[in-house]
Amino acid sequence: MTGISLVIALGVDVTSQLVFFADWPTALRSWLLTVVIVFIIAIPVSFTFGRSQQALLLAHRELEQLSRTDQLTGLPNRRALMEASEQADFDAMVLVIADVDRFKTINDTIGHRAGDAVICAIGQIMASHLSQFGLVGRMGGDEFALIATNARVEDIVLALINLRETVTKTAIIAADNVANVSISAGIAIRDPSISFDTVYSEADEALYMAKRNGRNRIELSERVRLAYPEVFARSASG
Repeated sequence: MTGISLVIALGVDVTSQLVFFADWPTALRSWLLTVVIVFIIAIPVSFTFGRSQQALLLAHRELEQLSRTDQLTGLPNRRALMEASEQADFDAMVLVIADVDRFKTINDTIGHRAGDAVICAIGQIMASHLSQFGLVGRMGGDEFALIATNARVEDIVLALINLRETVTKTAIIAADNVANVSISAGIAIRDPSISFDTVYSEADEALYMAKRNGRNRIELSERVRLAYPEVFARSASG
């Protein structure tokens, strides 16, 4: 900004001195004075303008970050998960959907504040167990998801078994009450030819299968069961 101001002001002054030329000392003094005045005025103005632009950029980045963050848990939200699923470069993407078993009962019996505390606690436990594999976030309500593009299904299933066991052993302090909860999860695999909506539906169906089969379970989509029969046997026994 200072450079542009200097070029414009000096250009005008040079043109003026050449049109109304008196002598070279007078012209040189005028040009030097123009340079000094431009620097005196333009540098503070440029600095102030630059700081304002930087503050605006930081505020925009913070707003973008907030728009991708779940306010209750601090985890990535549904928007962030969807964007990650579409932008990732992968040969095979593993999608895990998990939720809290009988969560409505918690809200109905000990209140929504307690429900929020349970969601926060489950989010933290999931992040600690699964973040090493990919992006862990909250889809909404009591539903969480993992999107992994560089992890083996076998490793994720083992981590989910450990996660499920940790949740059942954890007493969550929720609004002056102690809540003991469990989670169920469904796992599906997406290759580049399959849309996110399709793999989400498969993971969701696997999750509901876990609910139908007694809850506190991990179930695989049909596509995963056929591709990894040994993993299916392990998840069923776990």
